[in-house]
Order: sequence, then structure tokens, then C-alpha cells
Amino acid sequence: MKFQTKWLTKNPVFSKIPYAELEELSNMVTSRRLHKGEFLCYQGDIWPYLVYVTSGKLEWTMLSAEGKEIRLFTLDSGNFFWAHSFFDDDPMPASLIVSKEAQVYLLKRDYLLPILYRNPDALFEVTRVLTRIMRRAREIIYRLAFQPLAGRLANYIISSLDDTENPLLERDMTLKDVATVCATSPEVVCRLLHQFQVDGIIKISRTHIIINDRDSLMKLAKIE
Repeated sequence: MKFQTKWLTKNPVFSKIPYAELEELSNMVTSRRLHKGEFLCYQGDIWPYLVYVTSGKLEWTMLSAEGKEIRLFTLDSGNFFWAHSFFDDDPMPASLIVSKEAQVYLLKRDYLLPILYRNPDALFEVTRVLTRIMRRAREIIYRLAFQPLAGRLANYIISSLDDTENPLLERDMTLKDVATVCATSPEVVCRLLHQFQVDGIIKISRTHIIINDRDSLMKLAKIE
């Protein structure tokens, strides 16, 4: 699918840029079709791009020096992502890995910066975007540091539901994948899921997790 200029107009940064210049940018975009398990960029790369996701799902994943992996957040359809190297030419602090087949579009910094410089309102909007990202990072760090494991797992289950009213969660991630998100081990995830089932909060089938007691799950996740 060809990149559509109208996708840019919905973004707060690009809404500050004249349409003619957005059309110019659209012609500079490159596309990538990515399969599950592929990396869009690796931790440690110098990777100065803006990413736009139109379908699928990518995970922002960090690997420690000891080899421990943790997934911090997800990029879904409609999400823009400003790579860290875009701003400072330093290595990326984490990797982008595909967890569901994705279509993404990339815009290189060399093409975008001249247009941002000509539109100071858009440039200021970038700082607002980055501030929101910093606040989001603070929430992630707080959750990992202070929320008990059962709460993190409950939070993961709730946030993974496509529809908050739908009680079914498809089991399309392995225990290892879930453990990576919750910053624990697959064995602990298995025990907690079993305990949730014993407590009547969920029911686990071969293909789905069925939410039986949403209120208790939300209480564990500390969601009002």
C-alpha cells in the first residue's frame, strides 16, 4: 500500500506543517513488511528514523548486559515512533521486534529535519511528544519497580484485551513472552496463572484465557 499523506495530518506534529510540504515528505517515505520475530532495529544501532505503523504490532524490548530481556511497551496500528538516534546520534537503548506481522513506513531524519526547521510550531510540538513519552516511561519504571508480580500480570491481561468488554484473550504469546513483559520468569507466570484460575478470576483453555471476574483482575492491577 502506498503511503498516504492524510495519515500525517492526524499527527499533532505534522498538523502544524503545510499540506504541500507533507506531500513532499510522503514521497520520501520507505515501506517495510515485517514478519513475526523480525527486528526493525537493534539495541545499539545508530538508527535515525521516524516510524509509522499501519498494521500489526511491534514490541520495544531491552536486553541487559546479563542477557535478561524485558518488553517495555507496544506499537500498534496508527502509532508513530521517534527513534532515539533521530535526536542525538547515539545508539538505540532497546530493539523493535515484531510480535504480529506488520506494515511500517520509515522517514529518515535527513529528509524530515529541514521541514521541521522551516516550521517552528511543528518543532515545538515534537518537544511535547517527547515529554509525553518521558511521562509514559516514568509510569513503566514505576510499575516495574513497585507493582507486585501478580499486579503486573493482571495488568498485562487487561491491556491485551482487544475489547474491554470482551472476556476472551487469545493465547498467542508463550509463557516466555509474557514473562518478558512482566519482568519475571516463565515458571512464575505459570504459577500465577494457575493461582488466578484456582481463585476463579480466569479460566484457561488451550486457545484462550477467559476472564471470569474482571473486578478482581482490575483490583489486582490497581485499575479503578
